[in-house]
Amino acid sequence: MTGTFSIMFYNTENYYDTIDDPEILDDEYTPKGFRNWTQERFNDKTAKLAKVIEDIVSPGFPDIIGLAEVENKDVMMALINELRKNQNPRYSFIHFDSPDERGSDVAMIYNTDTFKIIDTHPIKIQLPGIEDRTRDILYVKGGLKNDDVLHFFIVHFPSRRGGTDETERRRYFVASELRNEILKVMEKDADAKIIVTGDFNDTPDNNGIDEILNAQKTFENPNPNKLYNLLYPRYQKGLGTTYHKGWLLFDQFLVTGNLLSHDKTFCTPQDADIFNPKYLLYINKNGETKPDRTYSKKYTGGYSDHLPVYLKLTLKD
Repeated sequence: MTGTFSIMFYNTENYYDTIDDPEILDDEYTPKGFRNWTQERFNDKTAKLAKVIEDIVSPGFPDIIGLAEVENKDVMMALINELRKNQNPRYSFIHFDSPDERGSDVAMIYNTDTFKIIDTHPIKIQLPGIEDRTRDILYVKGGLKNDDVLHFFIVHFPSRRGGTDETERRRYFVASELRNEILKVMEKDADAKIIVTGDFNDTPDNNGIDEILNAQKTFENPNPNKLYNLLYPRYQKGLGTTYHKGWLLFDQFLVTGNLLSHDKTFCTPQDADIFNPKYLLYINKNGETKPDRTYSKKYTGGYSDHLPVYLKLTLKD
């Protein structure tokens, strides 16, 4: 018998609660902050995120939901409760507070019926010679119904704020740390099936992904110990997940070659895509189509400044 196992990743664009946390720089996301972040706006954001999760692999639901830019366990619980309203799968979540000064973390929601947690921990990243703190990488190892095991790394690389070239070395460093963690997994299990997903703040051709992670762009005769960039064909077509002077593909799926081998658990590049229904898009006065953001200089009530991506695996007994 065969089945499917669906994975999505979504940069939520600052999914924050309304409470001021004195330990992080979240003052703007309070009712008295300059963004005037009220409970009503938070509830609307929560409902919108839940709608995307419910629609992205319809008529089914994603088994794994990777998220970026979430503040804390409270917002994760609010999203879980919103999903439960419509009797969605038995979802639980994993979140660790990271040292990021804004409290912007990565997290995972998972279906407890289809994914059994074996191990999880945050991977701390200390940028050398830089006082700025950065977010963790989330590592999760879990079992599938066909008894296969998947290793997930959910990432949100340092942003380009301050200039692409000026910040590039930070992303290089995080990519190097990620590569080292992947090698550790492979040293313990040469056949490990690994999925890296997240917001890399770089495109597939940038050196952090292309050279340091050595993510392959062609898929013939896959090497089980190399990473393959499943969304590269979409990138070649000019598609992207966020917009700045044109579309940029920052949100990606990298998988080890053994997931392309038609074994018990496998996928093809055609199984990965960008979710871009009309309701997630906005056409400005210049005729440019962009993600419908929550904020664009002012509150606009949209979904996010990123589009989500998804991947469907085939499972065989």
